[in-house]
Amino acid sequence: MAIQAAGLCRLFPLGKTVLGRNSVSWFGKITPNNYSRTYTVELFYKRGTVPRVWVREPDLKQLAGEKRLPHVCDQKTQELCLYLPGCGFWSSEKSIASTIMLWTCLWLQYFELWLVTDDWHGRGEHPHPQEAAA
Repeated sequence: MAIQAAGLCRLFPLGKTVLGRNSVSWFGKITPNNYSRTYTVELFYKRGTVPRVWVREPDLKQLAGEKRLPHVCDQKTQELCLYLPGCGFWSSEKSIASTIMLWTCLWLQYFELWLVTDDWHGRGEHPHPQEAAA
């Protein structure tokens, strides 16, 4: 976990990295490119699980209006779907900072394009987001 935390601190120094005994989290602002808005992002990783990422601000559903959010695990929690589990794209031996966090930046760029074009420009399979009761 200390290595994961060090990578987050090195590549994403403007956020707050918290190291726990069996977990690491990061909370901060990401601006995916010079023309993007700034997003407040939260990452949480616990040993033995997969990293989870959410955009806390702005509200993605509000930005999307009436459209269903693409590439999220759940419409209510808006947890980002960054890779297809079980395909070897990410494992606990890989750096969260150079995989999950960079994929988050890329996801945000695709999201902004999707808002304008209504077409997801990223590759991968669209998960079937679970509908949460309102």
